Amino acid sequence: MEFLNIYANCQLVHGANMSLLCDLQLHKFYHIPNDTFEVLQYLKQHSIQDCIAHFGEDNQEAIDSYIHFVVKKEMGFIDDRLLEQLIPIDFQWDRFTPVTNVILEYNERLNYANKFVGDLFDLNVQALEIRCYHTVQLDHLLPLVEMFNDKTLRVIKLILPYDGSISLNDLETVVKKNPRVKSIWIHDAPEHKVEKIFNDTVAVVSLARPINACTACGEISSSYFQSNMELFSESQHYNTCLNRKLSIDYNGYIRNCPSMEQHFGHMEEVELSAVLKDPLLKEYWGIRKDDIDTCRDCEFRHVCTDCRAYLEEPENRYSKPLKCGYSPYTNEWDVWSENPLKQAAMDHYGLRSLVK
Repeated sequence: MEFLNIYANCQLVHGANMSLLCDLQLHKFYHIPNDTFEVLQYLKQHSIQDCIAHFGEDNQEAIDSYIHFVVKKEMGFIDDRLLEQLIPIDFQWDRFTPVTNVILEYNERLNYANKFVGDLFDLNVQALEIRCYHTVQLDHLLPLVEMFNDKTLRVIKLILPYDGSISLNDLETVVKKNPRVKSIWIHDAPEHKVEKIFNDTVAVVSLARPINACTACGEISSSYFQSNMELFSESQHYNTCLNRKLSIDYNGYIRNCPSMEQHFGHMEEVELSAVLKDPLLKEYWGIRKDDIDTCRDCEFRHVCTDCRAYLEEPENRYSKPLKCGYSPYTNEWDVWSENPLKQAAMDHYGLRSLVK
């Protein structure tokens, strides 16, 4: 008897019409038919011979091809038994800090060297996204970035408007001085392209569209999908966009996300401890993709982000994200803003000018 041993870090996700095979170690995922899902699930507890008998010898060629695919992609191996050493992964998720990631909408008129910001980044925040909607001089922005050089931040993402006077060499200088900067996005650029700097370790992503307000946030795209242990584990229990997120909007107000209506006071007027104790801050943290309409049927749900700020049904907190054009029932992507069923919600959020 022969058995297919699938590595524990390779996870199957069933969808309404297609499934996903995620390699959480190599950060890859594969779109597979639901028939393949059923065969691979069966093989987790049965021999290859039993699998062929169960699904019928007429399907042997297909079953053999599924097994060959798994082995070729180094997601499993064939043995004479199912190895007990391949212990299932415990996808529990927790962090020792109440805030793991922060979004800051940069405003040159605000002073970020205040107690709230200092206390916030003493919480061992791991990721920071600095959004610049308007033209900004790098020498004005750098003091803010350098504020975090002695913090525990692992990743800083910069979002900057296109400025023809700023070269890749200028951006590389920023990274050399601030090695926590791991990616730079340039919006409203002449063309879409991706370049690498700092020995090809930092991506500079140019976008042809503008990002001039928080209303540009929340779009669901396959280019944002990530297959890794961190996101997959968090997705089992929490909202992968809003969980343990805190934002400082363009005017200095504290929000869970800059696009959310609810704010918790101004950064110069409130104590961080009071914000963290407010139950409304955590109102959406526990809404998983498995809880959301349509998303619960989507094979991409555990490699995807989410958006609770812009919903197809604004009064339903469990509604599908407004800015998602994918259907797990047809496996097709459409332009979300052209869907006639989304027009009322777009009017509700005032997004007509954005899509034009």
